[in-house]
Amino acid sequence: MKRIRSGSALLLAAMLWASAAFAWSFGVCGDSRNDRNGVFPRILAAVSDSDMEFLLHTGDLERPGGTRSWAAFKAKTADFRKPLHVTVGNHEIHGGTREEFARFFGLPAASYGFTHKNVRFIVLDNAEGTLPAPLLAWLERELAAHPKGKNGIDRLVVAMHIPPQTDGIFPHGTKTGYAEQSVHLLKILLKAKVDLVLCSHEHMQMVDDWSGIKVIVSGGAGAPIIPFQKYGFYRIDVTAKGIRETFRPIPKTAPRPGK
Repeated sequence: MKRIRSGSALLLAAMLWASAAFAWSFGVCGDSRNDRNGVFPRILAAVSDSDMEFLLHTGDLERPGGTRSWAAFKAKTADFRKPLHVTVGNHEIHGGTREEFARFFGLPAASYGFTHKNVRFIVLDNAEGTLPAPLLAWLERELAAHPKGKNGIDRLVVAMHIPPQTDGIFPHGTKTGYAEQSVHLLKILLKAKVDLVLCSHEHMQMVDDWSGIKVIVSGGAGAPIIPFQKYGFYRIDVTAKGIRETFRPIPKTAPRPGK
């Protein structure tokens, strides 16, 4: 009887260890342009001083776009020692082009993918407020090339600057047909069993359930925030049980030294 109990305890301990071993986290934020209150540097510091493994920025780094502004962004992030993945936003293509953006940040293109541990991330360029057929076809191919359950991929995350149009999200500045394009996008995401969509553009914080797919809008990294919303970012925890988000607020005014 003692051997059975001992074996069960060892099995439980092994299961708990395996669950913890595969758990990891990252940060996500967006819209750091026009940051007059120093919010974005404090987001960088919060991620840097934590166990979060990287920061994903969902666009509108600076205003306007162009190499001069992007150089200023790089200067702000020079002391950030963790990976920083960027997304092209609508302000990036005001004063710059998506091709220049990709070259400046060393990306293969404005739409690209990367794998971190057991998650495949796909970053979409919808900076012009549209989800054209060629972009969605590319997304479909990327998802098909990195399916869940193969080559160590357990989760799928899609990031883009402008949120899709859902029953609860109606993004501004989109072009005619965006609602229909969002429906097409949803079908692709559902087919591939995508877990999470990350975006910004709207200067607010919210989490929406889009037919079973979680959509997080985090547009409070420094740009003027809408009334009754808070600056900050989301911590995303990836565990064996799924993906969990936690909002981390950043005060509008930095605390005084010694406070």
